Amino acid sequence: MSYLLNPFAGQEVNPERLEIAQIQYDAMNHTFNNILYSCLEKCIPHEGYGEGELNKGEMSCIDRCVAKIHFSNRLIGAYVQTQGFGPVTHLPHYEKLKKDMTNNE
Repeated sequence: MSYLLNPFAGQEVNPERLEIAQIQYDAMNHTFNNILYSCLEKCIPHEGYGEGELNKGEMSCIDRCVAKIHFSNRLIGAYVQTQGFGPVTHLPHYEKLKKDMTNNE
């Protein structure tokens, strides 16, 4: 964000943070593509597109589909957190990355 405020300021890139950001981006991209594919398969007929726009039934089907997937994703995420799953206990490389990040600051 600082380069947006002062484009001439030197930028220091932390490779560990860049790697974590890339992992988070890939996970969100994968989730979005899965939702898109699932809802399109369910809500859009396969026998050819007669119109360039979605009709009202297709739009409401896609809205409901995305809402259900989003709700279930949040529900499962909350359940997993209550069961004690976390990066510290289940991702052994997390502590190393966390230490590296705090040492570089």
